[in-house]
Amino acid sequence: MNSRQVAILLAFLALGAWAPSMARAQALSAPVLALYPPQAGEVVFVDLQTARRSPHFARLKEQLLPQRFRDLERVSAALGVDFDRNVDRLSYAVLGVDGGTEQIEMMGVVEGSYDLRETQRAAARSKLGTRAYRGAQMFSLGTNERGVEFVFAFRDNATCLFGSSAQVEAMLDRAAKGGANLLDDPEMRALINEVNRSAPIWLVLNGQFTKLGVLQFLGEGASLPGAETLAERVRNAAVRITLERSLDSTVTARCATSADAAWFSTLLEAAVYFQRQRVNASNPTLARVLNDARVGRDDDRVSFVVSIPESDLATLLETRTFTLHF
Repeated sequence: MNSRQVAILLAFLALGAWAPSMARAQALSAPVLALYPPQAGEVVFVDLQTARRSPHFARLKEQLLPQRFRDLERVSAALGVDFDRNVDRLSYAVLGVDGGTEQIEMMGVVEGSYDLRETQRAAARSKLGTRAYRGAQMFSLGTNERGVEFVFAFRDNATCLFGSSAQVEAMLDRAAKGGANLLDDPEMRALINEVNRSAPIWLVLNGQFTKLGVLQFLGEGASLPGAETLAERVRNAAVRITLERSLDSTVTARCATSADAAWFSTLLEAAVYFQRQRVNASNPTLARVLNDARVGRDDDRVSFVVSIPESDLATLLETRTFTLHF
């Protein structure tokens, strides 16, 4: 988590800049959501089937694919899974280890169409460990530096779970016999209901992960008196992203009070202004996009809207400067 350098307000432009048309967005289903643990503090959904219809998909994917997604594509290839061909929807959840966010665990679900016989053959060729658990075929992809085993588990030819062996087994346990899950958290459930089906790519964060994102957004300003207190007053956040010919991204943050929202909106306006001034000479297209960005406030909510017209999007792609960093 310490490697996240991009503000939550713009970070998932890099993840989600592939997705066209809100109206055609698929939803993350309740049975999939119920696989995730109640402690999850961040949930991401990517409708890849819709994303591939975008004329910008290939270039945006090449430039903006996050490292965690690249790693997932790489390890899945050992099982004969091609994300461009097999996967229609991706979701994943993140939770902090031991209640913090210095270390995180991530687990997810890739929905699509899989040839399980070919997966078995690919696993045999790669000499991967294989075992069955609650009716799912589980494949070991090795361990990380902390000795945690990473696995893929195919429940059937349309659903594959991934993550640490402990988390994936817990997901399969929930699928088999129920138990506490993400939908039992009223805050996260409300956030998901707000964005699910409204955009092909969305992200929601609880207070713990929102605070982390706000402090990263502040950068050096996070050391100023009162900065951490303000970050704690931003209770949660959601991001929605769509793309047809232009890119539209909306971030909504909910604060503890309307007064906190007033302070936070002022902070965002100042951050965007200084970033625009910083890149005005070196990247006038980016400066123009930031000039047109809008910060809004409604009671305890603050919104940040970025719209990139196709001509500017093409320029940002051509100069490989589309990822926006503060």
